[in-house]
Amino acid sequence: MRRTLIYYWRLHLAVALGAAVAATALTGALLVGDSLRGSLRALALERLGRIDHALLSERFIGAPLAASLAPGAAPTVLLSGAANQAHSQTRASQVQIQGVDRRFTPLFDAGDALVSNLKKRPGQVFPAVVINAALQRELDAAVGDPILLTLERQSQTHRESLFGRRGSGDVVATLRLTLTAVLPDRGAGRFGLQPHQHLPLNAYVDLAVLQRALGQKDKVNAALFAAPQTSADLQKALRQRLDLPDLGLLLERRGDFISLESTQFILQPHVINLAQDLARQQQLSHTTVLTYLANKIAATDGAIPYSTITALGSTRGLRSADGAPLPQLTDDGILLNQWSAHQLNAAPGDSIAVTYFVVGPREELSTRQVHFHLQGVVALQGLAADPTLTPAYPGIQEEKNMSSWEAPFPMDMDLIRPQDEAYWDKYGATPKAFVSAAAGQHLWRSRFGDLTALRFYPLPNADVESAYQNFRSGLLQRLRPDQAGLVVHPVRRAALQAATGATDFSGLFIGFSLFLIVAAALLVVLLFKFGMEQRAAEVGVLLASGYTDAAVRQRFMAEGGVLAGVGALVGLGGAVLYAYLLLLGLRTWWLDAVGTPFLHLHVTWPSLLAGYLLTLLLVSLTIWRAVRRFHHLPVSALLSGSGAVQVQA
Repeated sequence: MRRTLIYYWRLHLAVALGAAVAATALTGALLVGDSLRGSLRALALERLGRIDHALLSERFIGAPLAASLAPGAAPTVLLSGAANQAHSQTRASQVQIQGVDRRFTPLFDAGDALVSNLKKRPGQVFPAVVINAALQRELDAAVGDPILLTLERQSQTHRESLFGRRGSGDVVATLRLTLTAVLPDRGAGRFGLQPHQHLPLNAYVDLAVLQRALGQKDKVNAALFAAPQTSADLQKALRQRLDLPDLGLLLERRGDFISLESTQFILQPHVINLAQDLARQQQLSHTTVLTYLANKIAATDGAIPYSTITALGSTRGLRSADGAPLPQLTDDGILLNQWSAHQLNAAPGDSIAVTYFVVGPREELSTRQVHFHLQGVVALQGLAADPTLTPAYPGIQEEKNMSSWEAPFPMDMDLIRPQDEAYWDKYGATPKAFVSAAAGQHLWRSRFGDLTALRFYPLPNADVESAYQNFRSGLLQRLRPDQAGLVVHPVRRAALQAATGATDFSGLFIGFSLFLIVAAALLVVLLFKFGMEQRAAEVGVLLASGYTDAAVRQRFMAEGGVLAGVGALVGLGGAVLYAYLLLLGLRTWWLDAVGTPFLHLHVTWPSLLAGYLLTLLLVSLTIWRAVRRFHHLPVSALLSGSGAVQVQA
């Protein structure tokens, strides 16, 4: 075989080169797939540093709670906003703003330098900010330049509700900072929890500075963990340490009842259902509360401006002004307290008009009016004199005078009378009227919920404090952190899964290279068949000498196997060059095809071995197909070979 391979070296060199071309295309496609996966994996690991898990919250929670979940936890504020260079007014949007402190330093190799640059330097007036090189290019900023960061404040009240703050000063906070350092676009400069291939625009601010600007002292909305704990362990630790305020709930014991309210003033439906089920299990009776603001309560003889109205699930706790039993409220009925009935000179049976604001789908306010008939007058005592029926809306309850309200809706201060101010001085935000729960929820429910509070009453002679503690522990056991927007994410695992991609990159590029692979296989077939035709006389001699068809095929298959092995081995070197050129094109000329310029060549032994073996198999099959039909060689050549043997004999 060795002498034959050497004798026909020109034919065999062509076949080996065909095999090399097949190996180059096939193995190169596998290497491109490996390089895409490897590059995405490297990007994912670089942007996360040593972070394994992240606690993300829809609302701000106590920083001590976040820090207590695992050793080495880094409480953080993560926000999105915009940045401006104060002098040139160049602007960048979709900026990732991170509030960090010294606990962030172990997460990245350059963490110490980052945090040290966030401290004020001698003579520096404004707090420091550190940005990455990508944001520096967007802003065309230099160290020492003033930077303005614009970010969204978290509102205590839903902005789509009547009491939601929609003014720019209430919604947006602006920080004037001094640029003290620029991070390279790697490590902490690439930090981001969301999987993507583009360079983020990162800005780092001292955690305490950002908390003060947001009015969220000692609170964060995220925590980063570089710990061996699993997501389940962290979620379990979170559930064990959570208190109701962390879930946005306020539970208080007030006299003979227990009150459940929301820090955002509207109870979510799932909380209502869970609390009502728990109350039934613990044999607590309850009533629902929904308090809204009326622009005007009017009757024939007068009108009262800006009054709260409460929709009650039951009239328990209300007393009639004349001592008579209170009727059950109907859906079109209303109860006025003594003060309101006196101001309106109203009596049972009179028509009462209530005018109120409605928030539209674009947060616009419109005015509506509904008519009730007066069912009774209640004494200003007990439940009717309870100002806590109205949630403590900021800018309203803390004011000493109605004329000082900082309401987020338009008010006509000229309508406020001295007697209205006197009522406010004495009773505060105590409701002046009561309607049925069905009527109130029909008129004033929102997409966030239809109750401002639930009140629970223990059995007569029961210990209210014990009932409160039991109800509180029951709520904490049943409420899940994820229902309140507190979720621990396995960000590293998710990033690595995302790096694999939904597409089989190797298969994709094999498909792109299929033309080359098929062309190389056909070339091998044609070249080998051409070689066999050139050696037809040799085949005739072998057959005439007594060799069987199978033996002749084996001789040619052995030669083909050697050629395939050598060619495939040579093709592996070409595959590395082929993959490099493809990646060069993908991150330059064909960038839109992959969307990221951060692609680098990753050569892996499994792909080299797979490409080598697949090429051997492919070339061997093509050679076998050519060899198995060697009887189709020209008959004259075969006969000339066998005739020469006969003459010598």
